Amino acid sequence: MVPVYVINKHGKPLMPCGPRKARVLLKQGKAKVFRYVPFTIQLLHGSSGYRQKIYAGRDRGLTQGIIACREDGRVLLRFQVTGRIDISELLYWRACLRRSRRNRKTGYRPCRNKNRKRPEGWLAPSVAHLWYEHQKTRHLVESTLPVTAWAEEVNKFDTRRMWDPEVKGKGYQEGPLKGKKNVRQYVLERDSYRCVLCGNPEDLETHHIVWRFRGGSDRPKNMVTLCKKCHDKVTAGKIEIKVLVKSYRWPARLNALNPLFNALDAVKITPGKVKKARTELSLGKEHWADAAALVFAAFGVKPDIENLPLLLQGRFVRTKNRQLHRTNPSKGGKRAKAQGNRYLINKSGVRFMRNDLVEYKGATGYVSSLRSSGSVRVCDWQGKELINVSVNKLKKLQNRDSIIWEVS
Repeated sequence: MVPVYVINKHGKPLMPCGPRKARVLLKQGKAKVFRYVPFTIQLLHGSSGYRQKIYAGRDRGLTQGIIACREDGRVLLRFQVTGRIDISELLYWRACLRRSRRNRKTGYRPCRNKNRKRPEGWLAPSVAHLWYEHQKTRHLVESTLPVTAWAEEVNKFDTRRMWDPEVKGKGYQEGPLKGKKNVRQYVLERDSYRCVLCGNPEDLETHHIVWRFRGGSDRPKNMVTLCKKCHDKVTAGKIEIKVLVKSYRWPARLNALNPLFNALDAVKITPGKVKKARTELSLGKEHWADAAALVFAAFGVKPDIENLPLLLQGRFVRTKNRQLHRTNPSKGGKRAKAQGNRYLINKSGVRFMRNDLVEYKGATGYVSSLRSSGSVRVCDWQGKELINVSVNKLKKLQNRDSIIWEVS
């Protein structure tokens, strides 16, 4: 049975109920729909406020797995939410466009360094957004269920050992670049000063297999030697280099957030105990399974794996797109307003924005793009187009949020 989550008239979470009881409350006018995903109703009258103990576990990372269950093991909630991976790419493009615009449209300006001091506790934008995503999901669970206690895994990643398991002692200081002038010299020597595609020994360049603005690093494993002709073809997309290169940016970002995670009110469990609990529960390596193992290891509550609720999958999306850094103005020589054309209003006066949850002839999806002609592109939670329809034919179900969910 899929539980229906309930909050009282003051917005505080209560114990969930069954679909039948929720339909009766809605039909009698004693409740209203508060949220469609996860489906939540709000009572319009007083309630006893009865609550049971609910334990929640969360598996941290780019994809968060969250599970919440009662003392008797009945699982009430199962989430799996993926974070954004385009933060670094967008910052890179913004820097390139700003630098290009300054060089073309302004004269020389001296460097400014008096106002470039970072405040105490500053986090890189990608790390700060990862922290926001974890705070957002935790707040969502606590606003849906009366959680008694949390359990989270204590992770401290050794990225040096991740790509070289044999390293120890002085090996942490003496990496593969020891004795080399820089990374480029190491890559050229490793590839015998020849292009890896055609063997040409002239006009050599080092190429990032996974480009930097797409999350690639400057590690030697992510770089190969190419001649100028081959490099131009690879950059233009005529030749594709398929080499599996692992990125350790996400472990590094989680390491940077450890002081903030440690300050949260939660029971901390080591990875060894989580693995042991997952094995005892006979679970796979899914993110929600790690969360279930956390609850079992921290509180001794064995989740009922045989009667699991529907797995809610979602992902974080971009909510603002100011684009003040664009290189050139739009047509007419005028720069478009920030957040221009960000909404449409139908004949009934209902406003539609990107990522609003809408319905059309039984099909449910999210607004992906708005056109000045009044038509709207509706997609599913993964960005696959469902319909193109006039804004006047849509029914708005829920206002946009930074998380969009898999809906049917």
